[in-house]
Amino acid sequence: MDAENLKRIIAEGESVEVEFKQSFHSVQEIARIISAFANTQGGLLFLGLKDNGTIEGIKENLDIVQQKISHANVIIHPAPLTKVGIHTLDHKKIIIITVHKADSSVFHSVEGVIYVRLGSTVQKLEGQSIVEFLRNRQILLFEESLEFTASLKDIDENKVKEYLNLRKQTDYLQNHSIKDFLLSKKLVSFQPEVKLKSAALLFFAKDPQSFFPYSLIKLVRFDGVEPIKVLAYEEAKGNLPQIIDHSVNFMRRFIAKEFIITDTKRKEIPFLPEDAVREAIINAVAHRDYFNKNEIQLSIFDDRVEITNPGGLPEGMSPELLGSLSIQRNPKIYQLLKDYAYMEGIGSGISKIRRLMNENKLSDPEFTITKDFFRLVLRLRKGKEAVPSLELTKRQINIIDYLKKNKKIKSKECATINKISNPTAVKELTELGKKGLIQKIGTYRGAYYLLKEH
Repeated sequence: MDAENLKRIIAEGESVEVEFKQSFHSVQEIARIISAFANTQGGLLFLGLKDNGTIEGIKENLDIVQQKISHANVIIHPAPLTKVGIHTLDHKKIIIITVHKADSSVFHSVEGVIYVRLGSTVQKLEGQSIVEFLRNRQILLFEESLEFTASLKDIDENKVKEYLNLRKQTDYLQNHSIKDFLLSKKLVSFQPEVKLKSAALLFFAKDPQSFFPYSLIKLVRFDGVEPIKVLAYEEAKGNLPQIIDHSVNFMRRFIAKEFIITDTKRKEIPFLPEDAVREAIINAVAHRDYFNKNEIQLSIFDDRVEITNPGGLPEGMSPELLGSLSIQRNPKIYQLLKDYAYMEGIGSGISKIRRLMNENKLSDPEFTITKDFFRLVLRLRKGKEAVPSLELTKRQINIIDYLKKNKKIKSKECATINKISNPTAVKELTELGKKGLIQKIGTYRGAYYLLKEH
């Protein structure tokens, strides 16, 4: 780096990536600064500069200072990648230590303590901040944590068989045990006896919610566009595949639809592409923060569907990169869902949702992202309101078919074509009226029914 660039950096002052030290005070101090740089974004440590950037130069023997720097690097575990250079500025010697950023799966500590850069200062991590740091680095993973209260007796053999059948390994358990299977998938650890990892329980436990009560999806159908009146509420429980399937079925039952009747057949057209909602549910299960004790929630309104899952964006991800970059918070869960054919494995979930919405001439998905939650909103077609899913009986289809051909129908005619009593015929006609498919004209014996134009 030439003198001009060095002076430009010095003129900009200390920052998260730059620090000035007039002299080498102690090995521990320099080690803390170097490790903090490595744990954050990397950086440059200038020796021979005052805090305000004034160039003082190194007064000590340069060889001795370099030996001290080497010693400082040694007491950092593991030792970070650094480069030491001697430069001349304004006829004075300074030393610049270039510190490279640590790999995302590594952290550096000094005497067992983790340091990071916060602005232009070095901060010691303590308590929960250590947990957050390790989680963001994916060094501390929920799926790899051990559940000491669980044993092999808690594993459901049928769930294992289902997985093996999907993987075309139907005869695996004939020559292997459940423990062999879990070992092959790295879902157990020896401490010294077998201990199950959390991922094993999320997929293969008889009752996953007995270990993780929050590992479910709350399913709600609200009346209108505000979360006030609840029309339907369910909880999707079981292992992760069962949770996904239950949620998808709920969505299909309660998502807004319009109905087109041709002859005796009814065609349902959802106001939202079901595959887009399914993809959003899968993404929520795959990428949620399982350290967070809250549940995923699927909320269906008249004008939109919301999927809210615990956990903000993982480190390295930004809203602008959604759909173009895949960062896996739960790599083992992601891989197992891929084995179940839920994931494509290329981080295409958000981009697929965008494409499906675009193909159906719907607005782009909306995102609300905080530190602790991620919400995806899918808007229905403008001007459309949700209607409950309608199931027509064979009798009702016969009535619709008759009206398509004869324009109107009376209860007596309804009774004849369906071979039912007149009171039952009136009941069927009344139900069709409630469903908004026909309208009643007149009263008493002169009453008849017409097919509504839509």
